[in-house]
Amino acid sequence: MQSESSGVPADGGTPSAPGVRLRQARERRGDSIAEVARALKLAPRQVDALERGDYDALPGPAFVRGFMRNYARYLNLDPDPLVADTSAGLERLRVDLSPVTNADGDLPSAAGRRRARKSAGAAALLAGVLVAALLLGWYFDGFETTPSLPVVAEPQAQQLRIQPQVIETPVPQAIMAPAAEPAPVSSTPDAEMPPTVEGEAAAEASVPTEAAAPAPDASPAAAEPAEATGRLVFGFDTQSWIEVRDASGRIIYAGTNQPGTTRTVQGQAPFALVVGNARAVRLEHGGTPVDLVPHIRGSIARLTVN
Repeated sequence: MQSESSGVPADGGTPSAPGVRLRQARERRGDSIAEVARALKLAPRQVDALERGDYDALPGPAFVRGFMRNYARYLNLDPDPLVADTSAGLERLRVDLSPVTNADGDLPSAAGRRRARKSAGAAALLAGVLVAALLLGWYFDGFETTPSLPVVAEPQAQQLRIQPQVIETPVPQAIMAPAAEPAPVSSTPDAEMPPTVEGEAAAEASVPTEAAAPAPDASPAAAEPAEATGRLVFGFDTQSWIEVRDASGRIIYAGTNQPGTTRTVQGQAPFALVVGNARAVRLEHGGTPVDLVPHIRGSIARLTVN
């Protein structure tokens, strides 16, 4: 390999280019691009772009280096020189892009630069205003909806507390009246029985209302299952970026995870997931494994977990 790369610039068309070395090693093995793509879990066009050095057709520098390293290992090549040459090619590509933007036009004048700066400043200001408006709208929407819950519950609780007091106060009076009257006349107990019945009826009427008073306690108990949280556990065999949204659509986790690590995320289901390098990620929901393969497009899985 060193004899091929000495004195030869490492561009996409020379034998020392990383992609050319990969293609030559693949052809010596007798593998097709489709076979390599299946083994690396890439699209055939991505493998072809690696061999041609067409890095613009790939997601980004970090992905290009990762693809190059995996391809080299698949072909039993030392990945470090290939990755180093690829990084150098990416740096040259980044440097060479800047002159091309002015190749077709005149050099910008001072007035043109001022206009460009003003336009950029106006665009940044407009973007800031739009972001601030969205944040304020989201904040006030949440602020207006949350107070409505206690306002509905308080009048019911007050009414239920007042009703036992109104019903219980006549009960002692109904009981006291027959206790004072039986002494003078012996024939009056028959006539006095109805008040005692009314007193008993009032006492009996108070029992259902008192029994009905604990009814508001049932509503918090019934609401508890809705607040139960779901638990997701991710395991990573390679570097992977994930995003997790809860039932309200709020992002509760987003980040890049290293190989050999796990990540636990808790929130209110259902969850909306975006998983990069999904074929090398394991997922469990509530202790039950979740198969990501049916949801993978390219190398990214998008799915909803209830």
